[in-house]
Amino acid sequence: MRNATYMQGMQQDDPTMETADIIAAYEQGIHDMRQAVEGMTADQLLARPIPGKWSTLELVSHVADTEVYFSDRIERTIALDHPLLMGVDERPYPTRLNYQGFDLAEQLDLLSALRKHVTRILRMQPPEAWTRTAIHTGTGLVTLRQLVLQAIRHLRHHLPFVAEKRAAMSTMS
Repeated sequence: MRNATYMQGMQQDDPTMETADIIAAYEQGIHDMRQAVEGMTADQLLARPIPGKWSTLELVSHVADTEVYFSDRIERTIALDHPLLMGVDERPYPTRLNYQGFDLAEQLDLLSALRKHVTRILRMQPPEAWTRTAIHTGTGLVTLRQLVLQAIRHLRHHLPFVAEKRAAMSTMS
């Protein structure tokens, strides 16, 4: 699990964003990730041009896997009264699940399906639902609004790493 300071930063509210803008940004993540990896070859997806960093396929797989629990957290916060949200240690996933053996299209489809599903749910929520709270084991009290912003920030956080890998590979050729 990431340190609590990082997590709290990711969960910060942004009072300048309207609910409709948050939903649009959440849904936009589907397009942003697809665009980031568009045209990459199988070898490029598996390459680790930056020592100690994930491959692009591992990164996309991480984002898709993370979306599974973001979706669950968002749904449970809407459906339940003050649900407990467990923190996750992401470090063992790439190796133990063999992200390098995953299929890019399947991972992108998983991300897309989850985001579309949750977007539909979010659009149906009354304004007061956005202040519903849950308890995160690592960061404490969190609102639905903060959870959605965290999912947006998480995907956006990883997009520059795809560009960084592309740039590193272009200098190697």
